[in-house]
Amino acid sequence: MRTPEAVRRGALALLLAAAALVAAPAPASATWSVLVVDARTGRIVVASATCVPQLAIERFPARGLMDIQAIVVPGVGVAASQATLDRSRTNQMMIYRELERGTAPERILQLLRRDPSFESRQFGIVDRLGRSVSFTGEQNGRIALARTGRIAGSDLYYAIQGNILASRHVIDDAVEALAAAPGTVEDRVMAAMEAADAAGGDRRCSCRTEPRTAAPCRTRHALVAYLLVSDPGDPKGRSYNDGRYRLYIEVNDQNIRPNEDANPVVTLRRRYDALADGEQ
Repeated sequence: MRTPEAVRRGALALLLAAAALVAAPAPASATWSVLVVDARTGRIVVASATCVPQLAIERFPARGLMDIQAIVVPGVGVAASQATLDRSRTNQMMIYRELERGTAPERILQLLRRDPSFESRQFGIVDRLGRSVSFTGEQNGRIALARTGRIAGSDLYYAIQGNILASRHVIDDAVEALAAAPGTVEDRVMAAMEAADAAGGDRRCSCRTEPRTAAPCRTRHALVAYLLVSDPGDPKGRSYNDGRYRLYIEVNDQNIRPNEDANPVVTLRRRYDALADGEQ
């Protein structure tokens, strides 16, 4: 029979183990993301895709990829917190508060360096003043990179970043597509997402990757994708991305219909076009 002291030590060990699990960083999640701010109108667009299944994301816990990754301050700025995700949401809330205060993205990145898991994270931040910054930690894997800048001849400022990528072309091609595409800001971002997907996207994914869907699959470089559009007048929520935004489309391996496409970026395009046609 175990002594009371042995029982106490065992209970303490279980408690510490549980605490460690809660505090541990989440597995790598978001793989590539595109953030754009129109400095003239204040419109914000963020889109992303990952090979992490929807049910795994829900166990973080999170409603979806956007829920734990995107930070949106309507009319002010946008950010993505990705790679090894912060399940505590401490980083996300700090970025949100600092953007609200008008803190420069470079300064926000300096504040993020206090995080013990900083080198396992990846961040992109852009504000309406045209200030942008990105960071890719040394623990982000072999092909992980980011680019920030301004689209020549426009008021569009961007941050595009990714990790666990098929090649450097994923980000480079996304930047080129963003600059070359005609149309609205969201049209450009959608083109950038497609270019990243065509370049191989998340190297972990293929049509054979589980979970499979009933939809046809020709190529697949992600399991989840989303697009969010926000205007300056959009009502904020209580947290860093739960406001009422102009547009939000989410595609994942659990909501793709048999008559759509197993590639979430392809289905994201179709749903986006259907909504755009409905507005005309």
